[in-house]
Amino acid sequence: MLSFNVRGDDVDITDEVRQTIGSQIEQINTELADGVSAVAHVNLVSYSNRLIKAEITIIFPFLLLRGEATTNAITTSISNAVDQIMGQIERYRTNVNQHAQRSNHSNLFRDKEAPVVTLDVVRKKRIPLKQMDSETAILQMNLLNHDFYIYKDINDETINIIYRRNDGHYGLITTES
Repeated sequence: MLSFNVRGDDVDITDEVRQTIGSQIEQINTELADGVSAVAHVNLVSYSNRLIKAEITIIFPFLLLRGEATTNAITTSISNAVDQIMGQIERYRTNVNQHAQRSNHSNLFRDKEAPVVTLDVVRKKRIPLKQMDSETAILQMNLLNHDFYIYKDINDETINIIYRRNDGHYGLITTES
């Protein structure tokens, strides 16, 4: 059974919004195998240009599903985010269930005929990790015209990933051991 919790940033979470989310989440619920329970975390964000972003994250024991959509209507954003998750389920249903069985978990999704998606690595590359700070990593990433860059932090020697966000800013992922 899939339950949900809602959080809003500058968005009123009315009963109507909760009902909309509930009916949309029910679509996902119909795809879950019997006995599977999880919580869908729904975050609604309002922007100054009247756009509303719906982020839906569902956390399972060994898997995370996430859908995100931004439109000018709450219901459309929620519906589009759910559609993304439904597409993920349809595409990877068989692979996820096979992985669950190998990991001694029960199936997450109802059995349906779905093509197995190959998850083969088609290219491997070895790179030397250079020590630098994040500013140098951003410069190097831009010089190479890449969307991300992996480096070893000069201060704490962690392996970090700097990446270009869709909004034009940069993000930093720091690894933990």
